[in-house]
This record gives sequence, structure tokens and C-alpha cells, in this order.
Amino acid sequence: MKKITKITLALLSSFIVTQAYSQGMYANLGLGYGMSAGGTISPYDNSSVSNGSTTTYNYKSVSGGGSFGKGMQIGGTFGYMFNKNVGAELGISYLMGGKITSKDVYTGTNSSSTDEYTYKGKMLRFAPGIRLTVGEGKIKPYMRTGVVIGVGTKLTETYHRTSVNGSNTNIRDEETAYTGGISFGFACGLGMVYAINDNLGIFAELGIITQSWAPKKGEVTSSTLNGVDQLSGMTTSQKETEYLKSYSEVSPGSDPGSPNKSQQFKMPFSSAGINVGVHYTFGAQ
Repeated sequence: MKKITKITLALLSSFIVTQAYSQGMYANLGLGYGMSAGGTISPYDNSSVSNGSTTTYNYKSVSGGGSFGKGMQIGGTFGYMFNKNVGAELGISYLMGGKITSKDVYTGTNSSSTDEYTYKGKMLRFAPGIRLTVGEGKIKPYMRTGVVIGVGTKLTETYHRTSVNGSNTNIRDEETAYTGGISFGFACGLGMVYAINDNLGIFAELGIITQSWAPKKGEVTSSTLNGVDQLSGMTTSQKETEYLKSYSEVSPGSDPGSPNKSQQFKMPFSSAGINVGVHYTFGAQ
């Protein structure tokens, strides 16, 4: 009898604690699109024409650049409200970045060439932060602010070159992947939740992320010339690059069996966009 009583009390205590905490728990699941914000990538569509004695260069900036942080993102948030107005949350989202493309075209008397570069990034983001909510009715405006941590980042550079010399045409394709490193930044948003019932609602928000990322490694993952593989004939130093804050080199040359070394640089991943989705509250509030 005592054992049954203890088990009953334990289950009752667990139920009470769970119900108390669930009153403040919530979760979001949403989809969004971010536009470039604060980026420094300026895509171009340049051309040059040579008549043998002189060459005319034409430089043209095109839209679609700015930041690798632009594109679709899907994710969710799990949070807990300490009271009706203040809470803490953790957001998790996956960025599927849009493309940034640049082109350089050369036209000569007996030859021509077109070089195209396409960049596309992806990143898994964790965003812990604070949430401030107001309102008592069906519509509850809120503001969130915190940090953002990017992991598993990959930026892919695709290079395509078509060159014509007389009757000969050569086509080269190469792909390079930039990986490694953890990115830190800041995230904030303004939005509102519309309650459908005591537990389910929909939300819409405007969000801003300020973030940059420095890769640790670059690697040529594919290389072909007129459809014939070239990667197998490349040395390690030709295929791989390590990006370091500081390093030393000995002249002449480096070991072809070791990765090439280069100075570390940062790439912009900031964005501003809209997120929409469903909001679920665990327990009536």
C-alpha cells in the first residue's frame, strides 16, 4: 500500500510540474525568405572587345548580389515564457542560399572566351535569444533578439569557361567547395501571433540577421576539360587550400603534396526577410 501511495504521489507531482511548465512552453515551425543585407558581393557582367590594335573594356554591375545569406530558410523555435511578457527561446533554421552569378566575356578578331562564376551558400543556424510579448487578445505582437551561430557552412563556387580559338572550342568546368569554421552574429525580429484557438496560432515576422563567415578550407571537388576529368591529375596543393589567420612560406615553392596556404577572409551572410508559419502553445495561456 505504501509503495502504491509513493508511486501515486510521484506521478501526481510529475503531472503538476509538467503542467506548470507547459503553461509557458511554445514552439514555432516556419518558412521564410531573406534578402541580402549589408553585403559586399558585387556581381558583374563585364565584356571586352579587341580589334587587334585596341581593346575596349566594358564594366557593368548587375543586381542579385550583396550577401550569401539571401535565400530560402526553413526552421523552428522552441521557447518558454517566464511570464506573460518575457521568455527565452532557441531557434534552429537551415539556409538554402540563392545564387550570385558574374560573367566576363572577351571577343577578339580570331578568338573569344566567356568566363562565368556562380556562388551558392548553405548554413545551419542556431539562434538563442530573448522574446518580449505584449497583448491579451487574439493578436499578440512580439519582439525577439539574440545571437546567431552558424555551423556546417558550405559555399560552392562553380566556374564555367568556354573559349574559342579559330575552329577549336574548349569547355572547362570546375567546382570548388569552401567549408569549415563557426560563424557568430546577431539576430532580431518583430512579429505577431494570431491565435486560432487556445493552443494553435499562426505567426508572421520581419527578421534581420547580421553575420559573416570565414572558411577554413577550400577544395576543388570536380574539374573537367571538354568532358574529360582533370581532377585526378591535380596535386594536393592545386586542389586544396587552407585559410589561416597567419602563416609562413619558404621560397621557392611549396610542397605539391600538401595543401596550399592563404590568408583567411570573411564572406557576408547577412539578410533581412520575412518568416511565416504556425505557433503552438503547450497548455492554455
